[in-house]
Amino acid sequence: MKQLSLFFLSLFIHQVLMAQSIEVHGEVKDNQQHPVRNADVILRDVQQKLITYTATDSLGKFTLKVPVGIYILEVHHLAYQKLAKHIQLADSLNEPIALILYPAEESLSEVIISAQKPLLEKKLDRLVINVENRSAFAGNNSFELLKNTPGIYTARDDQLQMLGKSGVRVMLNGRLQYLATNEISDFLKTIAADEIITIELITTPPANFEAEGNAGYINIITKKERKEGWELKTALTGYQGKYSRLMSRTGFQYQGEQLRTDISYSYGKINSFEAIKQFNAFSNNGITQRYRSFNQELRRTYYHTVRNQIDWQVNKKSVLSFALRTMIKEGERPGENKNFQLGEAGNILQKIQSSSLEERAYLNYGTDIFYEYTLDSLKKKMMLSGSYAGFSTNNQQGFSNRYFNEYVSLFQEQLRSDFKNQSEITAFKADFYLPFKKITWETGLKYAQTKTDNSFLFENFDSLQWQIDPNLSNDFLYREQNAAVYISMQKNIAEKWKLKVGLRGEYTSTEGDSPSLNQLTTYHYFKLFPTFYLQYGVNDQYQMNLSYARRINRPDYSSLNPFITYQSPLFSNQGNPLLRPEFTHSLEWNHTLKNRYVITPFYNYTQAYYSEFPYQIEGTQETRYTFGNLGSHQNVGVQAILPFKINKQINWQHSLLGLYQQYIISYDSIQEKPEGVFWRYQSSFTVELNKNLNIEISGYYESKSIQAFYEADDRADVSIGMNYSFWKEKASLSLGVSDIFYTNRAKVEINYPNQSLGFYRRNDTRLFKIGFNYKFGKHKVKEKKSFDSASEEEQQRG
Repeated sequence: MKQLSLFFLSLFIHQVLMAQSIEVHGEVKDNQQHPVRNADVILRDVQQKLITYTATDSLGKFTLKVPVGIYILEVHHLAYQKLAKHIQLADSLNEPIALILYPAEESLSEVIISAQKPLLEKKLDRLVINVENRSAFAGNNSFELLKNTPGIYTARDDQLQMLGKSGVRVMLNGRLQYLATNEISDFLKTIAADEIITIELITTPPANFEAEGNAGYINIITKKERKEGWELKTALTGYQGKYSRLMSRTGFQYQGEQLRTDISYSYGKINSFEAIKQFNAFSNNGITQRYRSFNQELRRTYYHTVRNQIDWQVNKKSVLSFALRTMIKEGERPGENKNFQLGEAGNILQKIQSSSLEERAYLNYGTDIFYEYTLDSLKKKMMLSGSYAGFSTNNQQGFSNRYFNEYVSLFQEQLRSDFKNQSEITAFKADFYLPFKKITWETGLKYAQTKTDNSFLFENFDSLQWQIDPNLSNDFLYREQNAAVYISMQKNIAEKWKLKVGLRGEYTSTEGDSPSLNQLTTYHYFKLFPTFYLQYGVNDQYQMNLSYARRINRPDYSSLNPFITYQSPLFSNQGNPLLRPEFTHSLEWNHTLKNRYVITPFYNYTQAYYSEFPYQIEGTQETRYTFGNLGSHQNVGVQAILPFKINKQINWQHSLLGLYQQYIISYDSIQEKPEGVFWRYQSSFTVELNKNLNIEISGYYESKSIQAFYEADDRADVSIGMNYSFWKEKASLSLGVSDIFYTNRAKVEINYPNQSLGFYRRNDTRLFKIGFNYKFGKHKVKEKKSFDSASEEEQQRG
């Protein structure tokens, strides 16, 4: 009874102390008064038991949340001597703790932090996922990695979605990449998966983020050198499916006392294919016409990508950064297409056999400059940035079509097209971060301008010469201006409660001009975008977050372009200059258990929902795809991310997304309310056989789903990978197989009152991979052993 009483007494004292937790702020500098970044700060009790730990940011700052009491505070960094001191924490502690580190000798003994980085960590406004050393994706690209990341899945045409919402925007190391929706996957495929250390999912972005993007942001954080010195990394990866692929990259990093630079170059030669079967049936006055088409396209692509970033610590208060991105792609797509018109009995009434060749050239470049100035000792900050991005596209396509009836050839035609696009985006931004003792304010403004010029020339070969078709040739000029201002406030409203609210206002002016059609379309609007976050820390094992955000999803420029492009004589595409933005209300109620398990019920409601839809060209056999604001859309669902650690060598991660989808859509007297239930299960099983060898098996399954009129069939993917490091961990060999069972394919059906159509598509997704990586460099301090910190996600955000 005495032992039982002592147990309950100690448990009561522990709960009382935990209820009196306080935030401890500190600053780590060296003996020259320079901030020390990426230092590990460890707090132990007097019995040397580990209580918590974190890492300093780019300004040497850190924050710990612990109960009041007496502790041993330790600071570790490979370039400095270890620091350890006793501290007493009380409720009245307000001043930051100042710590000084002294340079280490070459004989510095190794520092080991045995804590392993968790798969994920829930912040107030984002979910941080650690994806470093995902061996199943070693030698692969970041798009394949994102497709298998909890909380992300792909929809039709490789569009990324989160929590049932499309319109994802991508950031690289905190900098927005100005890319159209159909360009995001191509850009991600140029980044190696093993360059990435963390992925941040920001599904309800705060007010300082642009309101664009219904689904929010994906922020990709790449690896950075942590020691003073330089390092060079090189990699070569080969793929073999039906066709071969080769990717290489070289990266150089330098970390000095005040200057840091990171430059990388990637080259790729990708051979692949796409095979599509399409069907189309429509009824008119009781007569049903049926069509079938089979398209086989070989794709050859070459790309070069250069990325560079320079960070300069000007002085104690100022940081200046410069970033550059350039991507060049060239390729060709020869294709063969067969189209059949079928009779009621399935007999062939007409056949069209097409040969095509499409040549593509693409240039994407961007520059960013960023300046940060610390205003006072409370770390108020002013941040100024400017960005310029450009796009250039030149697509040339040629067709040769032969027409047959049931028995003989009828005639032949030759067509060709030339599409040119030039786009420029210029943006300026000023942000102010203003922390006070009891409240933190953020405010800022932004101005962005977009210019897009398109030219489309379509020609027929007639009378032994090429002749311009004025009905299919056009120019399209698009201009957009966006001005925004925001303000947000964050405050601890009670001991366990945190509140953050914000408001962003954006004014947008657009102008689309088609001189050939004599069509000018203008649109001006001002919209408000509120955000709300409430966090309640129930105890050390359970935390709840409630968040709300209103978002906007503006159409891609290609969706506004009224040009007509042909896949075949029976199928074409055309943009809609009258297309309007869609607006989404997002509500999430997040539950985090034991800092490991995340369960998130959510609700999304989209107004002025827009989507692609097909219609029949009157008096012809042609089906044309275009865009329109069709109505509204809502999702209600839940997402669960469940990482389990079986033992020291085995980890098993699970994620499950389930949602109910409902659309209310109408156009051309068609009114429908498609609805359904969608779910996705994703899993990865990792085994660390020894220090140098690990294996991972990963996969996902998606059920049938709907997107407006589209009904997509289920699909799955299973991949396996292995990574072996050697030569004192300077070299590594990776092997893998993606889509082992060749089940990653798209099957879509579209049903209207008088028409049904669909397609079945396969790509070169089953790939055997082998990759080799090697790194070498020179540092001021010898690294005795890899230095691993559970808080490295925050370091990268610094």
